[in-house]
Amino acid sequence: MNRLELKALAIAFIVAIMFGGCSTSKNAATDQPQTAQTQVDERSRDIALQHFINGSVHESNGEYAEAILEFQDALRYDENDAIYFALAKNYSLLNKHTLAIEAGRKAIGFSPDNLDYRRTLAEIYVRAFEIDSAAAQYAQIVQRDSSKIESWYNLARLYQGRTPLKALEVYEAIVNRFGPQWDVLLQMAELNNSLQQYGKAAEALRMMSEIDPSNNELKRSLAQAYTRSEQYEKALEIYTGLLELQPENIEYIAEAAGVYLVRKEYERAAEMFEGILAQDSVVVDAKLRIGEIYFGQMEKDSTLVPLARSIFLRIRDKHPEDWRPYWFLGAIAALSKEETVAVENFRKVTELASWNADGWVYLSSVFLEKNNYEEVATILESAVKAVPEDFRVNFFLGVALNRLGKNEEAARSLERARGINGDDMGALSQLALVYDTMKKFDESDRLYEEGLKKEPDNHLLLNNYAYSLAERNLQINRALAMAKEAVAAQPENPSYLDTIGWIYFKLGDYEEAEKNISKAVAQGDVSAVVHEHLGDVYYMLRDAERALEQWNISLKIDSSNQELKAKIDRGRL
Repeated sequence: MNRLELKALAIAFIVAIMFGGCSTSKNAATDQPQTAQTQVDERSRDIALQHFINGSVHESNGEYAEAILEFQDALRYDENDAIYFALAKNYSLLNKHTLAIEAGRKAIGFSPDNLDYRRTLAEIYVRAFEIDSAAAQYAQIVQRDSSKIESWYNLARLYQGRTPLKALEVYEAIVNRFGPQWDVLLQMAELNNSLQQYGKAAEALRMMSEIDPSNNELKRSLAQAYTRSEQYEKALEIYTGLLELQPENIEYIAEAAGVYLVRKEYERAAEMFEGILAQDSVVVDAKLRIGEIYFGQMEKDSTLVPLARSIFLRIRDKHPEDWRPYWFLGAIAALSKEETVAVENFRKVTELASWNADGWVYLSSVFLEKNNYEEVATILESAVKAVPEDFRVNFFLGVALNRLGKNEEAARSLERARGINGDDMGALSQLALVYDTMKKFDESDRLYEEGLKKEPDNHLLLNNYAYSLAERNLQINRALAMAKEAVAAQPENPSYLDTIGWIYFKLGDYEEAEKNISKAVAQGDVSAVVHEHLGDVYYMLRDAERALEQWNISLKIDSSNQELKAKIDRGRL
């Protein structure tokens, strides 16, 4: 028998299986004489069978389009699940997923308990990126036949990316039904870690360790999981066993010492760490990790600051050309409010690693906190040359230039920042404020509208846009509505209180204006503008003495305001 005969025999065998029990067979065996209608039905079924055979031959030759045409012709004479299933497979092979899904669902409609049909439809759904629908098919499969682990596993994997808690439920069901499985436990450990359910992650790793008790890396992962879940005794027990096998393993020593540090057993931790720090042969990365452990614990226990600093100083002295110890020394100094030391170290970071935007940003932040915008701008103008594509550098430079009144330059920096991250509302709001100051109201209004379309309840945008409209006497009622939303979000914000008060002033409601703006002033440390606004309100309330008092306070804060000087000289608005 040649190859063609063998292929034909195989196809005939498939056809016999698929058509032998067709759910719509219209001519069941009977001893009764055939009627004319029965003969017609039998003839149609024979024609359908021939088209099906032709389609199967095309499919086996990789001629999927031709196979589909034959299967479609077969359906004209006899509609059944086998033909729809064949259509689904061939449509899928041609990446016509919608048609494949339609045919696959019809096949299942005829034969809902056929698990091969459901598996194939699930695969088609996956190719079409309809993951939820694929999972629904596997849920039906395990409901009808719960004996196959592969079906459960596929269901869990489909859930994993979108509904991890449901995936975990399925994985737990697999373990309960089929016993511990390495791959299943691994997925459970990873999922629980990602969900910060560290105790459950540790339990999965423990079961894996029982399957492979000689796997030291797995034991280390288990110890790390115990540490994250605050089961310190169990973690130390494992590290002790690992160090008995490999007493010189730096990773084991450092992690065990880290557990002692978390437990505030500082002397024991320092003793173990010292063995690493004292070795010249130990690479700088290992020493830095020790320092990072102390740095991470500083927030919980400030008494560790001197020790953390001493570690990074030792590393710096041994490795003066590595930028990392300088960065940590700068960060420790900044947290301790030692600005001079922080600046010295962050400057060194920018010299040794000019490509590292963090160095520039943290250096400028020291001056930003002191409102030294000249120095911030100087630093970040150098930073832009070194890291031109860093969002933070461009954004903070724009803020500093705006505070310095260099709004043209500020706008350029903020436009660059928005080009890097167009979704950042801070950059959008700041740029709108700059354009507003420049009286480029078409640009500022466009930005405010764009921002509020994306985030209609963004209180900063609502406040700033409301103030801008009020200053121009535009859409005052809308401005008032926006200001009310902003104040509702932050009732004690002095800027928001001033905005709503100023809008009431524009509307002639001086009592509401006074109530809100005086509340803003009571917060303390407000701008000259807020004091001037309150003075204007008092004037309209016929209290000239208090008006002059607030105007003079405003002038002390901003002595360059010539219009305010003139107002004070004439004693009226």
